[in-house]
Amino acid sequence: MKTFWRLAVTFAVLGLFVLIVSFALAAVMSGFSMPSLSGGDIAVIPVHGTITLGGCPGSLFTSSSCAEVEVIKQQLKEADEDYAVKAIVLDIYSGGGNVVASRELMRAVRKTEKPVVAWVSEIGTSGAYYTASAADKIVADDNSMTGGIGVIMFIEHYYGLMDWLGVNVTVIKAGDSKDLGSPYRPMTEDEHAELEGMINKVYASFVSDVALNRGLELEYVKSVSKGKVYLGSEAYELGLVDELGGFDRAIEVAAKEGGITGEPGIRRSEHKISWVDLLR
Repeated sequence: MKTFWRLAVTFAVLGLFVLIVSFALAAVMSGFSMPSLSGGDIAVIPVHGTITLGGCPGSLFTSSSCAEVEVIKQQLKEADEDYAVKAIVLDIYSGGGNVVASRELMRAVRKTEKPVVAWVSEIGTSGAYYTASAADKIVADDNSMTGGIGVIMFIEHYYGLMDWLGVNVTVIKAGDSKDLGSPYRPMTEDEHAELEGMINKVYASFVSDVALNRGLELEYVKSVSKGKVYLGSEAYELGLVDELGGFDRAIEVAAKEGGITGEPGIRRSEHKISWVDLLR
């Protein structure tokens, strides 16, 4: 009889242990901390590093910092559907990223139903500011680098080095623009104009979206953009951000926007951990 009870207690303890571990893993994999017992929670979602549609580059044991759009979109969705979350803070520390990725993230912020406050800590430029512009409020540190509304394209040319090395490349193409931007030959004036026209169209969309998001006149946004990066204090004077302050101020603004009375609960969201991450 004693043996039976020992086995029963042992299995009960093991079952409880498995339950706790499973619950902990589920919490880690979800990316959000547990709900608090306050009058309302604020979900803090990081936008750190290069904004990208793909995964972060790196090996099994190392990875570089990036803001994966699909991950952040899922975190925004989870926060939007969580009854305990009353507002969202985007913790921005990014110099931007790919045009398509930045626009995708900006649209996701724009579609979020709950109040979103973007906080620019040290840097929030180019695609990162594009994303922030869709938030209900932008709070920036006085000395942060903010703005950088512009588009840029880099094309590397190797033909000089290849000539020096005696390396030749033969290109066979159907269509005059098929090797547009080729690094193996000088660019023609017409090709330069074609690429510049594409960049200007993307820039026009960028400026138009920022003007719409911020409720500013299109011509005014054009006049203060042109790729210029501002200090947070300068961006505030230009109307590109709503308030100056640190993370605590962003939380206060979010609490007000979300109608939270008293001390809000902070729900931090981190990058979702995969099984590969756990094995590391």
